[in-house]
Amino acid sequence: MQSWTEIKNIENPTEEQQLEAIKLNWYAISLIQNPTETVQKAAFEKNEQAILYVKCGPCEALKQALNAMDETKFLAAFKAEPNLLKFITNPALLKVAVSQDWRIVRKIEGASDELWAEAVRQSPDALNFVHNAGEKVLVAAVERDWKYIQEIEIPTAAVVVAAVKQDYHAFEYVSIRRRTEPVQLAAVRTDWRCIQYLQRASEKVQMEAVKASKDALKLIKNPTPAVKEFCA
Repeated sequence: MQSWTEIKNIENPTEEQQLEAIKLNWYAISLIQNPTETVQKAAFEKNEQAILYVKCGPCEALKQALNAMDETKFLAAFKAEPNLLKFITNPALLKVAVSQDWRIVRKIEGASDELWAEAVRQSPDALNFVHNAGEKVLVAAVERDWKYIQEIEIPTAAVVVAAVKQDYHAFEYVSIRRRTEPVQLAAVRTDWRCIQYLQRASEKVQMEAVKASKDALKLIKNPTPAVKEFCA
């Protein structure tokens, strides 16, 4: 075979002939009507884009090989050919793709909370397209801008902690009725200064604050005798 294009003129080419064409040029896969699994793998090994040109659709082995790529190699391949995404099911590789362009998450059917969180880390605009944002997404949102805590009706302890880590003032914007004891404890353990925003902190919460810093006593409204004694 002098040229890889000759394969299209051969009726029912043998596997050996198919491989010969692929050896000359991986793109020959696009001219073969029913390439065998071995032929598909041979083309894929030369260039991952071959998976897009298998006329009868790629075999499962090829899809598995694509999803088994390490992140660095996949990133290079994805940058060269974004359409590879259509065959990606590996969560780690999907995350790599979203990290390059957050808008990609909108093309992923049933995108996970983790993928949307990655999209939010890349751009706050992603929040405009999230429906029923989960905890991971909300954590990513307040990590970008703690003031987003004001938009969250029922923040979990993890979300409050993420916001307080950015700025302890964030706790002031958590609705009083949403400041359950677990949320209060999470907040003061993250930054004891949050205690100043609690009107009736339990002894347990007060103690967590002063254990972090006895200076917290000055910020506690109606400290209990045990808390005062601890700070004496």
